[in-house]
Amino acid sequence: MRPRTLLAALLCCGALVGVVAAGVTADGGALTQAWSSDTVRDNEVNHHAVGVGPRGDVVVAPVAAVPNAEAIGPHSCSLVRLRPGDGATRWRWSVPAEDCFTHALTQPAVADVDGDGGMEVAVGTTQNALVVLDAASGTEQWRVPLSTYGYGQPAVGNVMGDAGPELVASDIEGTLVVARSNGTVAWRERTDMTVWAAPRLVDVEGDGATEIVLGGDEGVVAFEPNGTRRWRSGVRATTLAVDTEGRILAGNTARLVGLDGATGERLWAKNLEGASRVHDAGDADGDGDSEVYVGVSGNTILAVDTESGATEWRTSLGGGERRTTFAPRVADVDGDGTDDVVAITNGGTVVVLDGTTGEERAAYERNVPIWTFATPADLDGDGESEILVRYGDGRVVALDWTTAGGGALVVRPPATGAR
Repeated sequence: MRPRTLLAALLCCGALVGVVAAGVTADGGALTQAWSSDTVRDNEVNHHAVGVGPRGDVVVAPVAAVPNAEAIGPHSCSLVRLRPGDGATRWRWSVPAEDCFTHALTQPAVADVDGDGGMEVAVGTTQNALVVLDAASGTEQWRVPLSTYGYGQPAVGNVMGDAGPELVASDIEGTLVVARSNGTVAWRERTDMTVWAAPRLVDVEGDGATEIVLGGDEGVVAFEPNGTRRWRSGVRATTLAVDTEGRILAGNTARLVGLDGATGERLWAKNLEGASRVHDAGDADGDGDSEVYVGVSGNTILAVDTESGATEWRTSLGGGERRTTFAPRVADVDGDGTDDVVAITNGGTVVVLDGTTGEERAAYERNVPIWTFATPADLDGDGESEILVRYGDGRVVALDWTTAGGGALVVRPPATGAR
């Protein structure tokens, strides 16, 4: 068991404007700010996460403004490619001012969509379209109409079983679209529900076929590769996670539910004291079993066994005020070969937790709200995942695990993990 975070001396708070950085742990680690992007807006409600390519060299942030609260110009709502080394802007692609508001751009997907070896960026927009851009230049390649604007990140994968990948996107009204790599639509289906969660691609039976799972306010639906509905469950899902066995984990208001991916049968249900948000399932404790990591309103993080629904550990992030807690992410932050759990609260706090015990290893705070989950990615190829945090003011902050002694130190009640 790792020891709890040790409290360290405060640097002069006057030297830091809106930033308080890492708590140092007994194993010598800390979270420090590597860079902060120059993408600030006159609001604090940006809430769509950063997209990163599979090699960590393409970082793209959706940045939005708020009409009637700030001046709206031609680049107020933009998709911005950031340089991974320092966060500098490489290019921006913008929606027109008349389409600019807080949901203007989803979290982008970055992948080689057309199989030419280069990266593309796919994003849902308030132009009621799924738009694909060339990642190198930011120029638009093609677009597919949606019924309305998207909310969750598009998915990329070989759904149809042919030579190339497909793009899968949903809009806020629950219309699901599967597009080929040239922009033609393979199929489109309505689910007639409000959908906030990103579509998930999963082989629910282990037979090599890729199914699509979509969660919304009136249920969870699974589709076959050809668009045929496989099953529909009445379990509500504002967020979704999938484990390696094809189980579906549905998070919603005050409940977490495990579903059999092949049949939609409910495996277990867990009542919680607040909204539950999920994104990643994994094996951060190395016990050979899959866990889903849950953010529960009120500064609480859970590790839950995906087969049984049993709680393996529960952590309170502390800090006094009860905060909205977003879906934790799983990544090897310190490069030791084992995964850590990265947790975020609405108060601007980012915490790295031990995957086995749930105890705090390091923390970073910036006095700006956060409204979404983090994006872990190895930006410099050193084997450690940096943490990209989308703050409400439009900035993206990159956090890096460093040895003790770098940056200012926060004194606050540490998170505590309990079995």
